[in-house]
Amino acid sequence: MPQLTVPLARGLARRTIRPFLHPRVPLAVQRARLDANSGPLPPGTHVLRRSPGGVPARRVSVGPQDPERTILYLHGGGYATGSSRSHLSWGAHLARATRSAVYLLDYRRAPEHPYPAALDDTLAAWRALAATTPATTPLVIAGDSAGGGIALTTALGLAAGGSGHPGDRVADAMVLISPWLDPLRPWPYEPRYGRDPVLRPAWLTCCAEWYANGVDRETLAPARNSDLSRLPPTIVQCGTDDILAPEGAAFSDRAAAHGVTVDHTDYPDLWHIFQVGAGLLAAADEALGDLAGSLDDVLKS
Repeated sequence: MPQLTVPLARGLARRTIRPFLHPRVPLAVQRARLDANSGPLPPGTHVLRRSPGGVPARRVSVGPQDPERTILYLHGGGYATGSSRSHLSWGAHLARATRSAVYLLDYRRAPEHPYPAALDDTLAAWRALAATTPATTPLVIAGDSAGGGIALTTALGLAAGGSGHPGDRVADAMVLISPWLDPLRPWPYEPRYGRDPVLRPAWLTCCAEWYANGVDRETLAPARNSDLSRLPPTIVQCGTDDILAPEGAAFSDRAAAHGVTVDHTDYPDLWHIFQVGAGLLAAADEALGDLAGSLDDVLKS
């Protein structure tokens, strides 16, 4: 399939995604538009409907070989949009590159199900996967954007024994792609706001209010003041034009200062979750290759 150039991909994102991610667009339209945006699947993709812990999910693998690891993946979408359908192509490319079974979780979304519904669903699914995944098979938690925030909050609870079950299996590694880690932070103007062809602060603010439903900032952003030292090795990727890139950088610096193994990469002139263009955008394929290599490294160490 022909590859998109970065300028063409940027223009497509600005025309086909950004206009729909706006507070004035009905939420049902936003959700339908993102679900229709998933790209082509790699040859040999297998998709099965599953419900770990009673939570709907798609289990994605590629090729005939048995996957070497399991990834619980939390999709982005501002806690209110996105689904296993919108992220199906990305999940398949991730599964192929990392030789994994990827579970794309359909956690409950705001505003119908505000905090902590998504976290409760993630923990239920994690426990179910942990119960059926051999100890010798790495179990990874991952997510992009809002899903990155869910992944980090879940990993923090597991690592600190604060999940309600002190014996819960902790993640062997964590992957955060353009993570949204501080939903209720203020939004003073930055030049990058005009360079990101996907996100705008007004939409993020609306989604954060739906998700929070009155909960305070500290509750929604536990990494700001928590002990991060027990987190698993972590891979963080952002584009330099991503509105949320400063959150990924700040977290990476703080986690590294707490002794966590962190592989943080900023990709010049790229935008929010550009990685989901894998298979169509060479820069996304490069980032995915970097991710797969880093995951191999941390799981072998």
